[in-house]
Amino acid sequence: MVQLVTEELLTDVLYSVHFLMGCSGEGVWAVGGPAVTAAAATGSQTAADSSNRTSVSLDQVLHVLQEAFQVNEEAIERLTQEIQRKPAPEVNLHLSVKEANDLRPKTVKGTTNSYVTIAIPNSRESHRTRLERDTLSPRWNQDFILRVNNLQKDVLHLEVMHEHDSVGVKQLTAVRDIRAFGRLVKGTTAQAQHQASHLLGQVQINIKDVSERGLNGWYPLEKKSEGEVAKDRGSLHLVGSVSSTAHLENKTRQSYDSLLARLVHHHVNTATNKEGDEWVSPWNGVLSGSATAALAQYAIMLGFNDETIQLSRWLVGSRVSTVDAAWSLSQLHRVQAALAKSAYQGKDLDDLRLSFSSFVRASAERIKDLHASFPPSSGVLAKHQLTYTIKALHSMQNHSESRALLDEMELPHLHELVTSSLATHTKTWWKTMVEEQLSAKRTSDEQIAGVINIVAESNTFLTHAANFYNSIFLKEMNIPYMQTTYLVVSKRVNPCVRPLVLNIYNRMPPMQEACDNSQYALEVGTSLWQLYRNLSLLHKLGESLPAEVRVDSGVREYHRWFSRGVMRWLELAVCRALDLIRRAVDLDRFEPVDAFCNFSSSATDTIDIFHGVKVWWLKLAWPDPENSALLLAKMLEDICSCGITYSDLLRNKVDSMYCRQDNSSRIFITPQICIGLNNIERVRRELTGLPSHFGFDSLLEDIKNTGSGNGAAAQLESTVERLIFNAAENMETKVNEFIETVIERMRPTLDKAVNEACDVQSAAPFLEEMLDPAMGLLRAHLHSSNFNRFMWRVWETIIEIFHETVKKSTERRRAHYFGGVHSILKATLKFFTPDNGNGLDEKAAETPEYTDLMELLESLRMSTEALISKYYQERYEEQMEDILPCKAQLVAKMLFTRPGKLIVEVIMARDIVVESDTCSISSRGGSHGAYHNQSVDSYIKVQLVPQEWFPTAGERKTRTQRKQDPAVYDETFEYDMNSTDDGVRAGFLLLTLKDYNLGRSNTFLGEALVPLADLPCVDSSEVYTVQNTRLKMTTPGLDI
Repeated sequence: MVQLVTEELLTDVLYSVHFLMGCSGEGVWAVGGPAVTAAAATGSQTAADSSNRTSVSLDQVLHVLQEAFQVNEEAIERLTQEIQRKPAPEVNLHLSVKEANDLRPKTVKGTTNSYVTIAIPNSRESHRTRLERDTLSPRWNQDFILRVNNLQKDVLHLEVMHEHDSVGVKQLTAVRDIRAFGRLVKGTTAQAQHQASHLLGQVQINIKDVSERGLNGWYPLEKKSEGEVAKDRGSLHLVGSVSSTAHLENKTRQSYDSLLARLVHHHVNTATNKEGDEWVSPWNGVLSGSATAALAQYAIMLGFNDETIQLSRWLVGSRVSTVDAAWSLSQLHRVQAALAKSAYQGKDLDDLRLSFSSFVRASAERIKDLHASFPPSSGVLAKHQLTYTIKALHSMQNHSESRALLDEMELPHLHELVTSSLATHTKTWWKTMVEEQLSAKRTSDEQIAGVINIVAESNTFLTHAANFYNSIFLKEMNIPYMQTTYLVVSKRVNPCVRPLVLNIYNRMPPMQEACDNSQYALEVGTSLWQLYRNLSLLHKLGESLPAEVRVDSGVREYHRWFSRGVMRWLELAVCRALDLIRRAVDLDRFEPVDAFCNFSSSATDTIDIFHGVKVWWLKLAWPDPENSALLLAKMLEDICSCGITYSDLLRNKVDSMYCRQDNSSRIFITPQICIGLNNIERVRRELTGLPSHFGFDSLLEDIKNTGSGNGAAAQLESTVERLIFNAAENMETKVNEFIETVIERMRPTLDKAVNEACDVQSAAPFLEEMLDPAMGLLRAHLHSSNFNRFMWRVWETIIEIFHETVKKSTERRRAHYFGGVHSILKATLKFFTPDNGNGLDEKAAETPEYTDLMELLESLRMSTEALISKYYQERYEEQMEDILPCKAQLVAKMLFTRPGKLIVEVIMARDIVVESDTCSISSRGGSHGAYHNQSVDSYIKVQLVPQEWFPTAGERKTRTQRKQDPAVYDETFEYDMNSTDDGVRAGFLLLTLKDYNLGRSNTFLGEALVPLADLPCVDSSEVYTVQNTRLKMTTPGLDI
């Protein structure tokens, strides 16, 4: 039965092909190329005279039919002979001339009197429309039937004509302008030449084009004459189709569907065999030229209109699994347009309803197997197919007529159908994956490995959902696929992972019992770490989802499941770090790591330990900012503690190095000691940069964005700053302790060197043989900050040693010894503060201790006379400061004369102040009382001091003035000396006021000093020109 139906179909197709192409075997059929066919398939318009056309021969068409129907040449030959005995079909063109517009005016009134002539040149038939007067947009709406003799060669020829009006008075009076007059002249001339009508324009259309694509549209009028420029002549609206009366076995649409299905199946299979890829390129609706020709000829014989052919394309194409979804959508739109015009009735409508239902169900099944139907590995191609599949479903849902057909099939709302299909896809995937990963997994290790794979597969699944599928479903159907899928997957992951992890940590032994066991620590590379990282990736996939989804996520607090593992790792990290640091210090030879650094291997190893903790922390990426702050603070505190321990270990090792060193050596510093000090400084600097290395700033920003806000961030910042500050300060203390250890060990050597330099009264042994080599070594090996710090401490120690040396030598050494010490100390200061800046700042180096020591040495290195002179100079400066109370006012005249004399004239003293126990017996009258300004028995003693400088100038004194105030002395004293003598000019004139006491020593009341260098020098004849001087007399050493 099937074979009989197939043979009948092939017979009808062969009948159509032979009679339309010619039975001689030399006939050809012009078809559009791939581009033309594709354009026609998607509803685009193609020009009738398109050059993109090709011709197929009768043999080519027969060949494709033979392959499509899977018959041999004998069968084709037999059927051909049968159809040649049948009568030829009659082909007719059904044409409807609707209207024209924008015709060129030809009458005086600016209108036309138009009609259309219709003819097929090879036919004897011709037709004409009625005449429409005085209009540029005539409407005819007349139908015609024309016999087509040769479908491939016949051309439809239409001419739009204008019939001239007869010339009369009305035409003459209607002339309004020069153009109207011109038309009148042309019409009159045409009538005179017996031309009743004038061609306005013509249209020529190939009948074959009408048979393939129908006729419905506006066609421009053309009138091409040689040398004439093309003008806009208006257009003609035509509607038409080609029909035939053929002797076919079956004239139903189903027969055309069967032919189309066979040709499509043959084309798709042929293309698949050629490609051989896993993912075959979708069929875009284009068939070969031979197949297209066979379909076109069969449709002509069946007399199908465009809507019927389009229905067949949809019915057949929608069932092809590898069809291009974009092509299917275009066919759906054309079918929906025809459906909206009620073009389908009865059986056609039933078939369309079933096809819609089948398409929807097939699409739902493909969505249920989403990854296999639209694999992400296929990239753009799979995205294209899924996008247009969803577009088609969305179009069916929103088109009222197609939705009505779906309702008749009791199909649900397509949005709900797609959503439920996606949910089914997710559930099926999860069930299959879990059964595969957890089946026969009994031990903890096996279960952990299983859940690791489950979370990894979940990440891959959700990554595809987010990056590949979500945008399509969200854009085309407003389905938040990633959102719903993420909730489903995360909530299913929770019961698989959380109980297992908590059970593992509940069985974790105490730290004391598992100090060296990292099984439970969340360490990089372990299975628990891999599980944590997979969960972290799963959690990050939900960060872009709405807040309500993140809150409802099953892995929102995944990190808390591993809290005990993190704490165990931190405990183990401290133990390991301390062990590694001790081992690094023990193995350290205090040699630079390379030529470009000044620290040794232990510092590098210690910093590497810190770096390892940092790498672990950054990889951990703890998602809770507030809890992360606590963990970070704990880590920083542990690291700082390790830094302090490292410093202590270095100091102890340096101490032991000094114990093994020969104390008699004059080299009190070694490169190893410098390296040790640099190690501490290097680790200290590393500690100060820890917050930035651990991403502290970004953590603060995260905390500010949480519910705790700026308050928690400020508290954390303060805590960490205080922690780092204390750690840096402690490291500074350790550096200072290290230096103190070195100073303490080298002090005997320095003490010995200082004493030797002082004994030999030369700084060279101390500076050149000891300090210079040592400071050069420090400068070459120490970090700049450590060098300055060490220099300062050495300088302070040297000052202390000098001070002790001077103190011990004060009673048993002479002035010249202290002069040498003074020079050595001054040279030492210069050594520590060189002009090139590679040392201490000179002003800063002159510390109070140094200044006091230099002042002491200044005094100790001076002779007795110099000390006395210094006393009088200081006494004079004290007197000039005007801060001591005045004991009396003395009036005197003092000067040098050029012959070489010093003249001192003591005139008087007044306002004498007497203390309570300062009064002569005669003046007290036997009383022990005392009063200020009480009269005394006063006199003035005149001296030149220091006395050692003036051996020949003895003391002089005035007469005693009893109980007088003012006391007038009016006495003159002369000394032989020259004012230009340096010794004279450096001396002072001392005037002393005393109270004369009978029977006991006289009482000192006050004194005044006058530098001899300040006295004027005049000729003897000009002594009277020198003015008297008023001197303030004070007492030294009084508390003011």
